[in-house]
Amino acid sequence: MRITYKLLGCFLSISLLVSCQTGKPIKRLSNEGFMYAMIYDYENSPVPGVTVYLNKIKIADSDIQGRFVLEKAKKGEHKIKLTKKGYETLEEVFRYDPMQVLYFKMINTSQLLVLAETALDNNEFDNAENYINRALLLEPGRPDILFLKSIVFFLQSKDTEAAGILENLIKSGNTDPSISQLLEKIRQKQTAED
Repeated sequence: MRITYKLLGCFLSISLLVSCQTGKPIKRLSNEGFMYAMIYDYENSPVPGVTVYLNKIKIADSDIQGRFVLEKAKKGEHKIKLTKKGYETLEEVFRYDPMQVLYFKMINTSQLLVLAETALDNNEFDNAENYINRALLLEPGRPDILFLKSIVFFLQSKDTEAAGILENLIKSGNTDPSISQLLEKIRQKQTAED
């Protein structure tokens, strides 16, 4: 047994001496100088395919998980711009610090409409109209957004504005019965007031 422990001790000593290489620097994988960022929507889902601009220069597109990397930039403030079709463009100033992770939230048309409907349910007409106008900037002329805008006007007794939107929807070929029904309701109301 004593011989076995001595042999084992010698083997370990030799192994350590052979495996150690002094004087050579250890090469490490390092992310020093890189800053990581993640983009989410207002439902906390990652947003892939976002074009990323740093100080007006395109540097990346977000991956399927909404992530991208900022490679070695000068310390200090930088301007970032995030763009994707169907989402509001986001522009922010941030401080470059590789020890931090950046998180961004972008909102899309559907999420703006949900906010508009919630505001409408709470009789917050100015907020509802604001969300609708933001959605129309992303997708101008979209019939469901325009119809929702006509409802906001109708509920505020802005009948002329509501009727104008509805008439334009009908002229552009929209045959949804709810459009003609609301327009008829507005016309009946205007007739009763005359």
